[in-house]
Amino acid sequence: MKSSNIKKKKSYRRILFSNRLLILLFGYSAAWFNSCGHKESRGPFSFFKVQNQAFVKNDSFHFIKGANYWYGGHIACTDSGLERLRSELDFMKNQGINNLRIMALSEGDSTYKYRIGQSFQSELGVFSDNIIGLDYLLAELHKRNMTAVMVLGNNWEWSGGFGQYLDWHKGKHGSNILPKTENWNWGDYCKYISQFYSCEFCKNNHWNAVERIIKRTNSIDGILYLEHPAIFAWELANEPRPMQSESWEDYKLWIKTLSTQVKSIDSNHLITIGTEGSISTFRNIDFFKEIHSFQNIDYATIHLWPKTWQWYSGSPNESVSDSTLQKTINYINKNSQVCKELNKPLVIEEFGLHRDANGFSPSESTNNRNLYYTTIFEEIQRNKLAGFNFWGAIALPENVNENGFMQNGKSYSADPPQEEQGLYGVYQSDSLTWEIIKEFHP
Repeated sequence: MKSSNIKKKKSYRRILFSNRLLILLFGYSAAWFNSCGHKESRGPFSFFKVQNQAFVKNDSFHFIKGANYWYGGHIACTDSGLERLRSELDFMKNQGINNLRIMALSEGDSTYKYRIGQSFQSELGVFSDNIIGLDYLLAELHKRNMTAVMVLGNNWEWSGGFGQYLDWHKGKHGSNILPKTENWNWGDYCKYISQFYSCEFCKNNHWNAVERIIKRTNSIDGILYLEHPAIFAWELANEPRPMQSESWEDYKLWIKTLSTQVKSIDSNHLITIGTEGSISTFRNIDFFKEIHSFQNIDYATIHLWPKTWQWYSGSPNESVSDSTLQKTINYINKNSQVCKELNKPLVIEEFGLHRDANGFSPSESTNNRNLYYTTIFEEIQRNKLAGFNFWGAIALPENVNENGFMQNGKSYSADPPQEEQGLYGVYQSDSLTWEIIKEFHP
């Protein structure tokens, strides 16, 4: 997709920046204006805090009722994508959604198979114009009183992530591990990614990118990211794992160091690691507890993927069997108990289930998925958890490749390019699923 011409959006910016109208008429961009030291005069924003096991803002408790929407900033850098963003945000707002989990960084060559397009950091230290998509996303969220969890890295290859920094360090294709192919080897990938935590080059350059994002001034509304009210929290990475037991100490040091660095320049926003729960730490619940006890980690997260984790055979008939549901309940309870001991909030920030016939089309039913969602919501209420982000919203049915993986010319869906499009995504037409989400109140 062709990037939008920023100058064509003057009409939009005039609405948002009435006090900059004169400068815009003389042809100066908002980015130039901000670089001269100007900052809009605004009252102080209030931010979310942690109180015991809950989130609080302005002395009121706040429950995260959210969706995974990783591609929000990536689609908003085009005219058609911006139009789609506004439409989908309006839809989600009407369904009671108040928070979105998005990718705030992506790296590398977006032409690789199983990679998202429109990478923000196309080359090491080089950010593309696509980054304006994040600006639009935050501005649109702010208008709707919605917030975002900004994910700052990825353990997996589909957005570049840790592996891309390792490749930049070793030289393009120096690893022979990435980019991912159909014949990739899980064991080799684990060994490779685990090196990120001991690679000073990788960690330093990742921090450079993180710092650049946090200190960025939004070119649409003029608000520094580190002061932006639409940002709920910074997440260190999507599902970071040590990958090998030999990397545990380096992994812990990375969490401590990066969370301290983030907090040192932004004390307004919350910080979380982004783990899947104890499964991220080789099912070692004590290790999960240790890393979430760190001073600058404000709350914990878990994910739930019964098919991927082989909690059932993959047969649709077993997806919501008593065994599968009980394993889900046990996992929530186990990790929830740790957060009660730490007195920190817990958010179930990823969960999903296949459609009833394991297909991808919006025409297929979602009875099993609806039951699974209902079970999770009951456990959220019973354990008094702080929120959820289901996976994921929203795959547009008219543009989804129903028979396979992401293709050029197809719009992003909730499912990243290494998975079949429509696998876990909740379409707008999945009305009963949306009703269950909308009607849930803890």
